[in-house]
Amino acid sequence: MRPHRKRNSGPRCRSRPHRARSNRHPPTAARSQAGAETHSAAAPPPPPPPPPKPQVQPDTRDADIALERKKKREEEEKEKKRQQQLQLEKERKEKERKEAEEDRKERLEEQKREKLEQQKKDKAEKEKAEREKERKDQQLEREKEKKEQAEKDRKEKAEKAEKAAKAEADKKKAAEDKRKADAAAAKAADAQRAENLRRMQGMAGATGSATHNAGPGGSSSGSGSGGPSAGYAGKVAAKVRPNIVFPDAISGNPRAEVEVRASPDGTIVGTRLVKSSGNPAWDQAVLRALEKTDTLPKDTDGRVPSSLSIGFRPND
Repeated sequence: MRPHRKRNSGPRCRSRPHRARSNRHPPTAARSQAGAETHSAAAPPPPPPPPPKPQVQPDTRDADIALERKKKREEEEKEKKRQQQLQLEKERKEKERKEAEEDRKERLEEQKREKLEQQKKDKAEKEKAEREKERKDQQLEREKEKKEQAEKDRKEKAEKAEKAAKAEADKKKAAEDKRKADAAAAKAADAQRAENLRRMQGMAGATGSATHNAGPGGSSSGSGSGGPSAGYAGKVAAKVRPNIVFPDAISGNPRAEVEVRASPDGTIVGTRLVKSSGNPAWDQAVLRALEKTDTLPKDTDGRVPSSLSIGFRPND
């Protein structure tokens, strides 16, 4: 291969190739002479043909130039194609690089978004866990407070029950003590009354009795010449009746007769139901009212009868 020549930038010079000239004669005369000699029977053999004249080599410089130019063009075309291929390859690589860069950026953005989403999710989960923990803590606190309150209520209830039982026991004991005291007082009153009767009988030489109206709500009776005045029963009824608590309705107007024993200063020392009204609730209401009254008023003579029977009706 010939060395590559630089392409001339000037105008191309086209030269025509030299045509080789031939010095050959036309073969017609030779063929005619040969035919004539053939017809001679005794003719000697023909002399050998003269040696061919050396042919002149054509001038191939123009062809070489044309071939060189053709090769040059082909090489230039190849180089151009190679450069184009290189350019295309470069563009392809640049495109791939840009696409790879864009993909990388997109992956980074996606990773960033995923990271942010994960952070939001983690934060939401953490807040949810904290809220759940706070809710459970509050629930445990409420349950604890509820248990403490229940224990407190139980203790208070037990204390109240204990106090109530103690109060009931004290009440029963007081009632029993009062009953014993009332019995003792009644016994003493009976003894005093008997003594008074004996004394009065000894003084008057006889015994007697007197009965008085008790005014609205009942009647009263007392002993002999020392009995209460006519209006004394009304005074006792006026003092006792405000203490009667009886909200229930009752049919009719039944009478409960009660015996009341009092000390000389008027303190009621005993009560006894002499005759029931037929309604136990009314009977108990009268007895409770007498206990609440506590003392009897003094009679017109300034004294209090030691024993008195008085009746009470709900509608009087």
